[in-house]
Amino acid sequence: MRFIMFSPCLVLLLAVGINCQRTFYDVCESNAQTYVDFQRERIVVNRLTSDSVEFVSDRITYTGNKVPAQEFMEGGKDDTHFYAYRVDDNSFFIANPSLTAFAYYHADKTKADETDNKRRCAVDALNSFEAIAKPYGAKQRSAVISDYESRTKVVTTAYVKNLKSQKVDPNLERDIMKWWKGPDPTKIPDPVLGIYFLTDDYWYTRNDYGTVLRKTVDALILWKERTGTRCWMQWRSFGYESLGPGVFDKNMSMWTKNAELTLPEYRKLRAGDSSEVDCTPFLK
Repeated sequence: MRFIMFSPCLVLLLAVGINCQRTFYDVCESNAQTYVDFQRERIVVNRLTSDSVEFVSDRITYTGNKVPAQEFMEGGKDDTHFYAYRVDDNSFFIANPSLTAFAYYHADKTKADETDNKRRCAVDALNSFEAIAKPYGAKQRSAVISDYESRTKVVTTAYVKNLKSQKVDPNLERDIMKWWKGPDPTKIPDPVLGIYFLTDDYWYTRNDYGTVLRKTVDALILWKERTGTRCWMQWRSFGYESLGPGVFDKNMSMWTKNAELTLPEYRKLRAGDSSEVDCTPFLK
């Protein structure tokens, strides 16, 4: 006759339907740091199964659930986003989603005294964890970036569509177009769909003594690829160098500020950088 031994916690769970709290100890961790609660010296584990984990670290409860079709768990969000991997009934890993930092928790505190690092850190299990979680994490991050970029395109398109030029200045607009075309007459530039002045007057840049150095206006340029199907926007500063009190060069110059244009939904566009927009609202 064979006898099957159950852990005390499993007996409690099967008998009365409650979870068993146990203290787990950080017996091995990476040099890189995870979120602070995931590398505490000890945590209290309420539940550890192949499908879920629940633990308390610094009085905060964290829960991770099995990722569909994967052999590890995921929980938290933003800074507290984590992956967890159950090694056995008495130990599991907690790691950040990039698997660059981790902690290995064990119910046996003396495990930390194990001299064989490979056994103390359950290296074989860690390698298995990394092998399945890293590709999943990379795919998830790629999807997040793709979603963010898609949403950014929607946001920037709406921004430009609703943008009204703050200044009427045909001469400056002509000079911007001249700059856009460049000095090479044989080069055909991408067609400009619109120029939008972002301020209603010139901004005067002065030196430490108050002397005017130049006057500029920030302007956004919208264009379509000549040989492609995509549209883009970019902003820079355009204006004229000072030649003396009240006199400015007739030749326009361009400056790229160390600044960002604030867009809706917390988007920002650095001066000189390009951002894609949907062509549809701007093509007649």
